[in-house]
Amino acid sequence: MTKLGVFWGVFPVAAMISLLLLIRQRWRAKEFLLTASVGSIIINQTVKRLLHRARPHLWVTPAPEFDYGFPSGHAMASMTLVAVLIILSWNSRWRWFVVIIGTLFVLIIGWTRLYLGVHYPSDVLAGWMVALGWTVGVSFLINSHPVRRRYR
Repeated sequence: MTKLGVFWGVFPVAAMISLLLLIRQRWRAKEFLLTASVGSIIINQTVKRLLHRARPHLWVTPAPEFDYGFPSGHAMASMTLVAVLIILSWNSRWRWFVVIIGTLFVLIIGWTRLYLGVHYPSDVLAGWMVALGWTVGVSFLINSHPVRRRYR
């Protein structure tokens, strides 16, 4: 499940949605998705390199990680994608489906990072909070009234 947090889940889904938005010529929504996603990656890698927080060594993990731990990239990537999808679907009939499935997805990814022992709880929480702040901020910059207007 943890692999769905970035390479086998978030990236392919973001790429498919980006392609769909391109085909439908929803330029502002595509700009929002790409800016939020790429910015989240840049923020995550920058903070990891600035803070140099080591990962926990509580037990031998079946999925070792070798870079720094704070903030969790899996938690950030999954929350960024889900926040983007919630914002884009907010004025549609899919809103609550996206909120419920997205919340479960984000919680499962966060839990797997803790279960595998590759992050402290604060790593996961920080990833979620930074992703939410970044995504909502980008939403306001690209579309000054995200709830009242639909992304086009």
